[in-house]
Amino acid sequence: MRLHPLKMLLCNLFLAGLAATSGFAAEDKKPQGPPPMLVEVGEIVHGKAQPMIELVGSVRYGRVSRVSAEVSGIVEEINFKEGERVEAGQILLKLRSDLLTTSVAGTRANHQQALHELERARKDLQRIKALYKEKSVSESLYDDIHYRVLSLEQRAAALKASLDRQRLELQKTRIPAPFSGLVQSKLTEQGEWVNTGGQVAVIADNLDLEIHIDVPHQLLSYLQPERELSVRSGGNNYHARFIHFIPQGDEATRTFTVKLKLKNATELIEGMEAHARLPNGPGIEGLLVPRDAVIKQFGGDVLFIAAAGKAKMIPVNILGYQGMQVAISGEGLAAGAQVVVKGNERIRDGQAIRF
Repeated sequence: MRLHPLKMLLCNLFLAGLAATSGFAAEDKKPQGPPPMLVEVGEIVHGKAQPMIELVGSVRYGRVSRVSAEVSGIVEEINFKEGERVEAGQILLKLRSDLLTTSVAGTRANHQQALHELERARKDLQRIKALYKEKSVSESLYDDIHYRVLSLEQRAAALKASLDRQRLELQKTRIPAPFSGLVQSKLTEQGEWVNTGGQVAVIADNLDLEIHIDVPHQLLSYLQPERELSVRSGGNNYHARFIHFIPQGDEATRTFTVKLKLKNATELIEGMEAHARLPNGPGIEGLLVPRDAVIKQFGGDVLFIAAAGKAKMIPVNILGYQGMQVAISGEGLAAGAQVVVKGNERIRDGQAIRF
């Protein structure tokens, strides 16, 4: 059955309108792009900074002790292992003490005997003194007893000193750790004889770290005591303080060793590589931004300017540092502009941002 031409026309118009409505709905459902990225911004300011140079040094323990025995003896017991941590006062090892214990017992008995004899002599002196005043005994007898008391006092004092010394020696057969730290080396074994002054272990304080860097003499004049410097080691960033430099240079390289103090970086180990930024010249005037504004991208230093709701990436050159700010130069930068300081690792050039 054929449709009437008018009905066919109306059907076609209906279908066309339905298709157009579906197209509009599809356009409405198209994504409008990601929402603006939330960031934090800082301001470019004009100020003074100092040019810096990055030099490579090494991590060193600031306090290392070669623990030694104060008395001689055979090692009876060892209570530590290489590489483990020990606490201050912990007994590292014990020397055999049976002979000293016997000597202490003998000297203590002699001291007690001397005290008893002294007590008896003093009583004799008191009695003879009364008789001497009455002229009942001779002066010679009085003097004999008097000097006997003095002699026994000296003997008792000498035995007391000897007893104290032996007790101290007995105490020193137990060798403690001088401070808390890591055991770098064990220098004796059970059953070995240790002489007085003999080394038994090497302990390093791993909470007291230093960075040692060899620098040319031109840089020394720009380092002031207690100045805080940036250090990078083991994939982490740290703040270190300049302590001093060793006033003796290497004649071959004409460099001097600079020491930086680093606290509580327990993840670092002596011998690790450390990169430190040191001042390399006098202060310069320039544009300063927070350090967090400058990041690494494509092998260079960049920052993002916040302008008209979008992030604009600008390559920069680092000229120097001042505290938590960095002096930079880059095309189109001016004081007062806003730079992204947080969230800049996640944005791209031209991306919409909000803050």
